[in-house]
Amino acid sequence: MKKKKAAGIICVLVLFLFTNSNSSAQAFDDGANVISLGFGLPPSKRITSEFDFYKINFYDFKLKNYGTAVLKYERGLHKYFGLGLNLEYSASRVTYKYGDAAAPTDYKYNVDIKNKIIGGFAKFNGHFPVGQKLDLYGGVGLGYLYTINNLTDTNPNKSNEASKKETVLDFDYQLTLGARFMIKDKIGLFVEVGRATTLFQFGLAFKL
Repeated sequence: MKKKKAAGIICVLVLFLFTNSNSSAQAFDDGANVISLGFGLPPSKRITSEFDFYKINFYDFKLKNYGTAVLKYERGLHKYFGLGLNLEYSASRVTYKYGDAAAPTDYKYNVDIKNKIIGGFAKFNGHFPVGQKLDLYGGVGLGYLYTINNLTDTNPNKSNEASKKETVLDFDYQLTLGARFMIKDKIGLFVEVGRATTLFQFGLAFKL
């Protein structure tokens, strides 16, 4: 009788341990909700190419990019697939100088452009979870980039606009590879590389 009771207790314990380990057996799984907060750098060619004309044709060109803040949400549709949303915000500052025919040849006017880019992308990721800690994935994103340029110019000529605002909405896509390592059951680190507003992104990931 005691043997049967002990065997029953052992079976219950094994079943409990199996169920508990199986519930957290994968770093990513069906029904998982993951929120990631991150930062990206350096800016991709997609961000900097609009300033190539100024870099080639004017003087003392300087580009300062302050990186990209990233917010991601993903829902596990399957152990190997997830669907989510990426929001990104990038800020830059561009300065350059140009000459004016009516002014002395050694005088140059200053131009200052404050550049902001807001991106929103629907993202589909394919996952390869490696046990409880590591999740490898690759993703494709489709969405839009909204660019805001605020320009100021020291040229006193009234025919030139001393300041103006430009806005552009462009369709864009992303192709990325990433890895997520769970430090604890609900908290992890992530890194991504590829074609996005930045070449490299990293940050914290939270499983809900």
